[in-house]
Amino acid sequence: MILFFTEFDKIKGFFFPAGIAISVPLYVFSLLGIGILVFYSVYIFYFKEVTSHKKTKTELENVKALLLDSERMRLIDFVTGIANQEKFKIDIQNRPKELFHLILIDLDGFGEINKKQGFQKGDEVIRTIAQDLFARMRRDEEIYKRDYKLENNFMKRIYRKYTGGDEFIFLIKGPQYESVGFLARIQKQLEELNTESPVFSSYKITFHGAIVPLYPSDTYEQAYDKLQRGFVQAAEESNGLRVYWDKSEEDTFVKYKSLYDNARRIFKIQ
Repeated sequence: MILFFTEFDKIKGFFFPAGIAISVPLYVFSLLGIGILVFYSVYIFYFKEVTSHKKTKTELENVKALLLDSERMRLIDFVTGIANQEKFKIDIQNRPKELFHLILIDLDGFGEINKKQGFQKGDEVIRTIAQDLFARMRRDEEIYKRDYKLENNFMKRIYRKYTGGDEFIFLIKGPQYESVGFLARIQKQLEELNTESPVFSSYKITFHGAIVPLYPSDTYEQAYDKLQRGFVQAAEESNGLRVYWDKSEEDTFVKYKSLYDNARRIFKIQ
């Protein structure tokens, strides 16, 4: 303190021009003010840096969220809201190396709705069916909307990109009888939907389809080719409700024999 007062004139001369009279208290308060100003400046700078960093971090998180949403939307069918064929391809490629079966069904007479009542009504019908099926999927059961094939006709390509279509793919884990039983259950659900939903006042849901095995070594291309060939057989034989499956795969155990017999009655298979 003695040193402070002794050297006061020298220190004062450093901060204040010569000729300006200043007392010790005023000098102390001046230094205090300078200190507060420096502290405030540092605080404001730090606060802005932290705020800017948080803002940048938030913006990055928002971008990541948008990218994730975009990726999810890429894998969802536009009209029905369920997984599309691109998601099916990914799931096939990343599936566990176990036995699965694939099912492809095509709704009968669906094109007549689009022709007679318009595409908007057709979209409503296919959306109702898809959401009802999706809501009833169980463990180890997946549903996908099959994509339309692109055609040279530009308007058909536009229509097929933005409307529903009438084919669904199912991925079912386990032996063939699991898929046969699954499809019989689906038929019962669709019959209930026919009677319960006002959407189907002028349209009765029937379908034809195919069940094919998906072995652990099968690639996506092989799996899809088998599904297509099985579906062609079902379509060629179809007259109303028909389903194709490889009879050599049938389990002859009594429990499953009755399941197959019941499915044959349901699907009108001789």
